[in-house]
Amino acid sequence: MDPKENLLNNLLRVEVAKKGQSATFAFAGFSLFSFLYGYGCERFLFPIKVISALLFVLSIFRFFHYKKIIEQGTVSASEWLYTVMLVTLNGFGLAVILSLASFELKLSGVHFVVATTLLAGLVGSSTVTLSYFPILFLPFQTFLLLPQIGIILYYYFAEGLNYLPLIVLYVMYYGYQIKQFRAYRKDLVQLFTYQIELERKNRELNESQSVIIDQTVKLVHTSRLAVLGEMSAGMAHEINNPLTIISSCAQMLTRFGKADKVDNQLLVKHTEKIYKSVERISAIVKGLKHFANQSDRVPKGRYFIHEIMSETTPFCLEHINSLGIAFKIEEIPDIEIHCHSVQISQVLLNLLKNASDAVAGEPDAFERWISINFKQDDQYFYFLVSNGGEKISNEVAERIFNPFFTTKNSGTGLGLSISQTIMKDHGGELYYDSDGYERTTFVIKHPLMNV
Repeated sequence: MDPKENLLNNLLRVEVAKKGQSATFAFAGFSLFSFLYGYGCERFLFPIKVISALLFVLSIFRFFHYKKIIEQGTVSASEWLYTVMLVTLNGFGLAVILSLASFELKLSGVHFVVATTLLAGLVGSSTVTLSYFPILFLPFQTFLLLPQIGIILYYYFAEGLNYLPLIVLYVMYYGYQIKQFRAYRKDLVQLFTYQIELERKNRELNESQSVIIDQTVKLVHTSRLAVLGEMSAGMAHEINNPLTIISSCAQMLTRFGKADKVDNQLLVKHTEKIYKSVERISAIVKGLKHFANQSDRVPKGRYFIHEIMSETTPFCLEHINSLGIAFKIEEIPDIEIHCHSVQISQVLLNLLKNASDAVAGEPDAFERWISINFKQDDQYFYFLVSNGGEKISNEVAERIFNPFFTTKNSGTGLGLSISQTIMKDHGGELYYDSDGYERTTFVIKHPLMNV
């Protein structure tokens, strides 16, 4: 049996438990009614009461058995065998009660009408509750109806009582129930088949989404490393400067030692220079590790704006200065946001790299500048990254965030597209403001902490 068929059978069996659990109340009520009413019997009253009591207990067992199946949502082979046994015993017990009553009443009288009405009700209810498996439905129906036909034939031949039309009625009713059984089963099988197919499609969709998320994380990380690679020359220079200071101070201290004379003031001065240079290198390396680390799956945290800026500027400052570009940062406000700080740094670095590329070729030195300004409203905090280059044309502005679109001779055209995705994931936005400023200005919009 293939997995799909196994799953379908399991769903049908659980459905039997769901319908059967509510039906146990009806069967328990029937058992209690039979015990108290007795159908006006005298000869078979005792066995009717005993069987009724046993069926009442059996109904309680069925209820808790079905409850267990519903809670666990699956049916093992042994549990299914136990279900079949309970249903078979239940049908057999009901058949014995009604057959004994019909036999003693000789198929006539008010009590027989009551018994026949209950018989029709039980047969009809079993069509709904057991109509998913022939192994449950057919024996149950047969136990209830076949003995009645036998009793009719017995009294017809033994005492000449002609209730043969009842046989036709029972057979027609039995045939109708078989038809209903097939219709119920067909509809339910079709419903569950659709459900299984839908669940399969959902699993495939979830797997596809997982793959897309993994690829997106890798793409964001790769883009981040690409920007680092482009800024590597500037970072090397940024590290080389404090190393030169350390080297010079170390040479001076060596000379002091060889000359066998120590100027305490000069010693303190040079050791402080070494200490500050080491701190500077440490900060650069720490920021580099933080920025290069693939931490996109780490939960967001609370970061001050000045922390984000201090993680970003070391990677681009030397590169920007080497191109003769003035770099101005407005006073950083003491504001905290909830974000992936490394991703916000990546967006800023992308914008700064694009800005430096845009103004590096400007012949007028006064136009070679980049600035970062800040503002906020009731809901959002804004980073404004501007440069002195010409404003972007409307045609380019319409396509600038499209994946793989670039105006450069080199580059993937993914930087702004990825940056925009990052900001959307943060509940914010990245956009080019073509109207609010005289110069080219990109805006990073991020929700404030209290929003």
